[in-house]
Amino acid sequence: MTRWLLIVGLVLGSGVIADEAAASMASIVTVPPVAEGESQEGVEAAAASALRRAVRGAQAMGLDDMVLKSIRLVPGTGVVVEIVASESGDGSDGDVERSSLERAGSRL
Repeated sequence: MTRWLLIVGLVLGSGVIADEAAASMASIVTVPPVAEGESQEGVEAAAASALRRAVRGAQAMGLDDMVLKSIRLVPGTGVVVEIVASESGDGSDGDVERSSLERAGSRL
């Protein structure tokens, strides 16, 4: 009987840990179309717009640590931007990550 209680406790405990981890992280993908026939300016404007939109989405979910995972041009579709966002533990890293994403957006 004690063994079954231990197993049930471990299963329920691991479910709580998994739920907390899942709630504090998100992968956000935005895909805006490219205007102006895939010119350099059109691609840069679409990438900057997608990055801003992804960051706003993460902030709306209360996630303040963001890492740029990828930016790629998919012909006929648009610019695909993916970020991974999570809750910060201490707040200081969130400012560094956010400022690096803002710099990346301003360069696009």
